[in-house]
Amino acid sequence: GRKRKESVRKATPDWLTEGHLSEIKSIYLQAKDCSLVTGEPYEVDHIVPIHGKNICGLHVPWNLQVLPKYLNASKSNHYE
Repeated sequence: GRKRKESVRKATPDWLTEGHLSEIKSIYLQAKDCSLVTGEPYEVDHIVPIHGKNICGLHVPWNLQVLPKYLNASKSNHYE
């Protein structure tokens, strides 16, 4: 929702280039494609959570991965 979008906005550095922003869009499109092809919901996950307990990551292409929704939910803002 709105709170999540605000968190992502705050975790997105000003120094990202148009190329970085394009990569981010591609990752979200990849998640959508995976959902369409498999029929299972996929999501974009922050590898280092943007709201972790002891660490906070950024909304940058190299901190994003596509995961099945059930795996992303089980991760629950934890970073190993």
